[in-house]
Amino acid sequence: MDYQTLRINYLPAVQRIQIYRPEANNTINSQLTAELLIALQMAEEDETIKIIVLEGLPDVFCTGMDFQEIADNRVGDPKSSSDNYYNICKEMTQNSKVVVSLVRGRVQAGGVGFVAASDLVIADETATFVLSELLFSLLPACVLPFLIRRIGFHKAYRLALTTQQISVSQAREWGLVDEFSPDAEKTLRQYFRRLKFLPPAGIKRLKNYSNKLWMMDAQTQELAVDTISGLVSDRQIQESIRRFVQEGVYPWQT
Repeated sequence: MDYQTLRINYLPAVQRIQIYRPEANNTINSQLTAELLIALQMAEEDETIKIIVLEGLPDVFCTGMDFQEIADNRVGDPKSSSDNYYNICKEMTQNSKVVVSLVRGRVQAGGVGFVAASDLVIADETATFVLSELLFSLLPACVLPFLIRRIGFHKAYRLALTTQQISVSQAREWGLVDEFSPDAEKTLRQYFRRLKFLPPAGIKRLKNYSNKLWMMDAQTQELAVDTISGLVSDRQIQESIRRFVQEGVYPWQT
């Protein structure tokens, strides 16, 4: 497949998926959600792949929703795009591959959801994490179910409420990051040595069992998708985003 927002690299037993929108700070647009979901589903069907590595650019992993797409009124169906995003996170928690996020630089909003849904998170010392949605009267609706599962209710709520950035060391302390070091690639390769030997059927069973212990059901997805798609469709919020993109004016400055 000819991906426009991703770069795919195949190694023995490993598929590396790079979010590649350098012109847009690796924001998430409707094309990215469609392509990333397809890439994950295709990797699931490939029996030669044992590990999926999701990564971004050297200075930015992913900065969440593409505000330029909203400002230009190019979102299309917000519910479809939100559903795709949620399904990406769900696919990461359900398929038979070990999904590892390799994180460098900024992780914001929806990017935090990708990290939270991963089986393992390896970062370097430049990684930072922030949920900024509430600044624009949005909610991290599709992020929170996966983030709460990983770090607990109050820490996830605190990130959403304060919109404050946390460092990689604090993310490690909270459980959002599993390992961080100056050489994240070296740490990643060390994990490869053991993960390559895990049976996909066993990984699938572990994920299925773990998901039954948590609230990842159709009702949760419907609530999350309906909430964020409804907010994105709100004209007042759209206008706030447009002013921010075009004039650099935050909502509280109007």
